[in-house]
Amino acid sequence: MGDSVSDISADDLSILKDAGADMNSWLRNFRTVLKCKSHQDVTLEKLTKQQGITKDILAKILLEGYQTVHSHRDTFELSRVGVEKLKSELIAAQRSVVRLQQQLLDFQEKLLNTQTEQLQGMSTVVDTAVDKGFRSYSQALSRTIKDSVPVLSEKTLKKVVQEAVTDDDRSRNVIVFGLADDASEDLDGKISDLFDDIEEKPSFEAVRIGEQSEETNRPVKIRLRNSDNVHRILQKAKNLRKTSKHRTVYIQPDRSPEERAKHRELVAEMRRRASEDPDSYFFIFSGEVCHRDKA
Repeated sequence: MGDSVSDISADDLSILKDAGADMNSWLRNFRTVLKCKSHQDVTLEKLTKQQGITKDILAKILLEGYQTVHSHRDTFELSRVGVEKLKSELIAAQRSVVRLQQQLLDFQEKLLNTQTEQLQGMSTVVDTAVDKGFRSYSQALSRTIKDSVPVLSEKTLKKVVQEAVTDDDRSRNVIVFGLADDASEDLDGKISDLFDDIEEKPSFEAVRIGEQSEETNRPVKIRLRNSDNVHRILQKAKNLRKTSKHRTVYIQPDRSPEERAKHRELVAEMRRRASEDPDSYFFIFSGEVCHRDKA
């Protein structure tokens, strides 16, 4: 075998393999003579009482075992030395890895400290520049506001806030048109049946809008838990046309007066274009009148 574990050659490994094969061959022969199937069956009683085994046979078997061990004793010794050297080299390699890892950690710490110092320096420069720029901008903006923008009154501010809150409230509402209006009705039950037809079961509060009339059905304002429920219901509302009970009922968003006016204009435009081009199907999408060929 070589002087270093890293120098172990294919011949060295072949010698070890041959030594192992010789030892296994002798053990098989020994068990065969004793008529043992495994090494657990080899006992002192087998050696002393097995019929047909003479001293000459035992002497021959022991001699073969001795010769096998003796012929490979140098191989086994070199193997032991190699294993010891391998352990030493492995320990040395592990120590080298630990040293390299420590050096890497030290380098990373130095790099992090350097980057932190650089960022702190840059932050100071940026903060100073922003502070100066913001003061200049604020002064210029204040002068512009004083010169050109009137001061908002408390009444105007309240109106703006109220409109913002109202818009947010509308995002949780839908309006139902065409639902039969009875003098003594179970409105919640009617709305639940309506939602069943589009496979929705949200929590809601429902109320009729306007004064009751024998000629028309009052719309129903429905308050839902959140805008996600509104979005799902509006997406499925077109499926009501396929039902027998609610085919003339339709659901729309709760629009502001400005949005309703804009929607009326879009509906008028859609009807006008539909009359001019009966071969196309017109619809309103994302605030615009769109069309496609009829199937």
